[in-house]
Amino acid sequence: MKICFCLHNHQPVGNFDHVMDSAYEDCYLPMLEALENHQGISSGIHISGTLLEWLAVNHPDYIERTGELCRRGRMELLTSGRYEPILTIFRRLDVVQQIKDYSDCLAQLSGRRPGGLWLTERVWEPQLPSILSEAGVSWAVVDDIHLKRAGVLGMDLFRPCITEDSGRILKLLGSNRELRYRIPFSPVESVMEKLREMHDAGASLVFYGDDGEKFGVWPGTNKLCYEDNWLDRFLGEVESADWLDSVLPSEAAGTEAAGPFYIPASSYTEMGEWTLHGRQRDEYDELHEQLDTQGRSGSAEVFLTGGFWRNFLSVYPESKELHGRILCAEPLVRRSENKEALHHFWRSQCNCAFWHGVFGGIYLPHLREAVWKELHKAEWKALKAVDGYPLVLTADVNADGFNENIIVSQTQSLLIHPDRGLTISELTFLHPDGEPVPLGHVLSRQLENYHKSIPGAGSSGEVRTIHDDTASKEEGLAGKVTIDRWRRMCFSDLVMSSSLHLNRWKQNDRAITHFQKPALSTSIAITDSAVSFSGEFAEGKIRIKKKMTAEMKRAVIRTRTEYSVEPFDRAGMEICLNLMTGQSPDRYYRVDSGEKHLMSEEGEFHGKRIEVFDCWRKVKTIIEMSCEADVWVTPLDSVNRSESGYERVHQGAAFYISGNADDTGFFNLEIGMRMEALNDS
Repeated sequence: MKICFCLHNHQPVGNFDHVMDSAYEDCYLPMLEALENHQGISSGIHISGTLLEWLAVNHPDYIERTGELCRRGRMELLTSGRYEPILTIFRRLDVVQQIKDYSDCLAQLSGRRPGGLWLTERVWEPQLPSILSEAGVSWAVVDDIHLKRAGVLGMDLFRPCITEDSGRILKLLGSNRELRYRIPFSPVESVMEKLREMHDAGASLVFYGDDGEKFGVWPGTNKLCYEDNWLDRFLGEVESADWLDSVLPSEAAGTEAAGPFYIPASSYTEMGEWTLHGRQRDEYDELHEQLDTQGRSGSAEVFLTGGFWRNFLSVYPESKELHGRILCAEPLVRRSENKEALHHFWRSQCNCAFWHGVFGGIYLPHLREAVWKELHKAEWKALKAVDGYPLVLTADVNADGFNENIIVSQTQSLLIHPDRGLTISELTFLHPDGEPVPLGHVLSRQLENYHKSIPGAGSSGEVRTIHDDTASKEEGLAGKVTIDRWRRMCFSDLVMSSSLHLNRWKQNDRAITHFQKPALSTSIAITDSAVSFSGEFAEGKIRIKKKMTAEMKRAVIRTRTEYSVEPFDRAGMEICLNLMTGQSPDRYYRVDSGEKHLMSEEGEFHGKRIEVFDCWRKVKTIIEMSCEADVWVTPLDSVNRSESGYERVHQGAAFYISGNADDTGFFNLEIGMRMEALNDS
């Protein structure tokens, strides 16, 4: 029986260097050494472009050793979108170009142009065969569940399978689920028994494709794989088994194939579950449980596919917004013909910050910041190349049926929502050298299915897969879950009774009225010096008239809002900023030049000026009011799951600037906000 091993090594754009170093020492290096030492083992490996570029700078010897294994015919590299995008959500021309570009890069490294592709997160849509064929790909890796959902049965699951789109053929290698869940968590003897069972049943080929991080990065696996020698013992057993023949993925793909079969839009089982939220997820779990109790869990996995990956773009508006901004930037980047701009543009497509499952994903501020920075760098280089400043675009960026306005000057980048209360969600300061500082990318907190299952603190230390239950990193996390009723953005208008205080605001009390809703009317005026907006909004008897001006030369935004509310009601504006952490002493705020407060500190103040210092990214934000106002501050912390446990993550801080209406119900608020560079002193 032929056996084929294929591993996928990836680190997200923007991941911390110490995390990358740890993954290298704990996983990538010892894994490579194990493959070098077992000369009877052939393997395929996919290294994402982000990780490959990091390795080329920090561990070029790793690249050389990998290339040498490829030249000896013991290893082959798989291609992909260059920086691990979800292929199906970007334009065909772009996807084809970046796969070809990455294949060229890998051909230089290994001496052979890849014919196979590692499919990012195994997200499949039926148009992929024609896209991949156009990019020079003849076979791709999926999970065997993809094949089962296409009707593949019996021994055909142990062969390559053919699919097609528009007459373009693609072969698929389906990774065996039983092996994925046993390796490396079951004893070596148990895995070998399972392989022998497959052989004796008549299987001609078994294909194993999975994350390389299972061999050293996942909790407990470094000790298991290397200190306890699991990987070395397993590879040795495979080498010595005269009934097993280790082959390269291209050799596996070249064996007789079954088909054609047509795969519906899908991914691996857990991904389908993670895309479901709210009542949908509850109903899915109930149906799954009913089938499990009837002993039909196998049927449940095939026919209860869960949700569709693109659901993440509707579940998380921040994800769709990034996706829309990338699509809007593409014509400019391509018109510039600037290669550096194009690579920054591709890096902004890295999938990890678009979604959330076991890994922190979109909940990790440094990953969100990284992809937004790559997009801003792409635009900066492209605009310089075409002398295109300032950029002012109108487009339905988030596909909600209303147009947004993109403004990119040499000092700031903004995404303004005229029909969502004249709010700003993308607020980025651009240093004179083009280095972007995303300040407005605050993630609004949502109810996640796992919130009801948050356990107490502590860990058993047992080696488990990341899909098992995880522990809390601190006590009382279940009581810290907060769900946002409105998006936490900049310049959101909020009205509430005068009896409501800070705690009711920070808990998103239902008695609070927000105006992130379609406007009664809006207008826009564009001059050489500024873009100005006007809008009228209503909720019941409450009316507001709002004006906003974004300057073109300076990073300045001015707003004026007239509130018509119930007498003495509290009315004002919420500004949310993301400084990446709430605990660092080099990021703080103060009111009227008073005491410094960390971004994690809530408080109640009264004043005319707020200063927010980000000494790490070298930017200062000044918010000034035309008259003294109440200033409430609260950190915005999410409670979410990661591979290492349940944790609290700082998503930003909210500043609510407000006052009470007079006895006629009128209140007027003028705010000016500017961002400026901080010098090293």
